[in-house]
Amino acid sequence: MESRSIAAIKYIDASELFKWLKSGHSTSNEPFQIIDVRGSDYVGGHIKGSWNVPYRQLRDDVEKCHELQNQLKNAAGSSVVNCVFHCALSQQRGPSAAMRFLRLLEDEDLSNFRIYVLRGGFNHWQSLYGEDQSVTESYQKDLWT
Repeated sequence: MESRSIAAIKYIDASELFKWLKSGHSTSNEPFQIIDVRGSDYVGGHIKGSWNVPYRQLRDDVEKCHELQNQLKNAAGSSVVNCVFHCALSQQRGPSAAMRFLRLLEDEDLSNFRIYVLRGGFNHWQSLYGEDQSVTESYQKDLWT
């Protein structure tokens, strides 16, 4: 049986996620989805194709968490889906959202998800890839300098 502990959540470096975005799949040829849990600090850019689901919604609304799980399962079909959570720095909201998501999964769904947190969050991502429009959307450099 898969684990619901913090050990089940892995960290992914920006350079690895960049490769996933460029190839369209994870290293293991599986689909992935990036979940950006920033709230009001979402302005100024985001990783291309990411879903913005503010942490507060995931924290306070169990139904929102289940809705996200269903959307991810539907998008992945019968494959395992790699879920990459992040916030601005991925120190609090990103890891907390990933843990909340993991804890609310049904037992039979545990093996269908691999949970990651983007190391350094969007702040680090934008310092490397902010101006690369192939992987970052709506980037406003003046907000980051």
